[in-house]
Amino acid sequence: MDPHTGGALAWLAQGAASNLLDRLVDRALDGSPPSPAWPHPAGAPAGTVEISVRHHVSVKGRTPVILTLQEDGSRTGTVFSVMLGHTTRIAVPGGRYFGAAMVVDPLRRTRSGPALQGIGWSRLTVAARRTSPFLIPVQRPTTPVLLQLGLRKADGTPLFRI
Repeated sequence: MDPHTGGALAWLAQGAASNLLDRLVDRALDGSPPSPAWPHPAGAPAGTVEISVRHHVSVKGRTPVILTLQEDGSRTGTVFSVMLGHTTRIAVPGGRYFGAAMVVDPLRRTRSGPALQGIGWSRLTVAARRTSPFLIPVQRPTTPVLLQLGLRKADGTPLFRI
């Protein structure tokens, strides 16, 4: 894993370690989450990104996915929730981006949090005034990847059960 990917995923992990994860999962399960909005002012003409997540396991029922989108090289971005199998659209300035996805199972919740079913990431170049499809392939998480990302709570307990 290259340093930029590791840093971007660590940013995702920090947000997940807070109660942000619980709020995003609840928002996804409560119905249609609001459309995501890009937090930074657009300096360049906007393009549209259509984000989809492909999971290796067929999942029954409504399964929340926590997505992040960051400009390439940035330490911040936007985090939003969608349901697995749905495509979401977001307008962003043209440029290079990094996206990450965590598929969680809120029904298999433990004291340490929800079960993590998958994690994945991908890069994308968005052309101004065009629609760009963006597929994030998600694989089953492994303990070494979770440890490398620092997916632990402040007290050192695991953030997810895998």
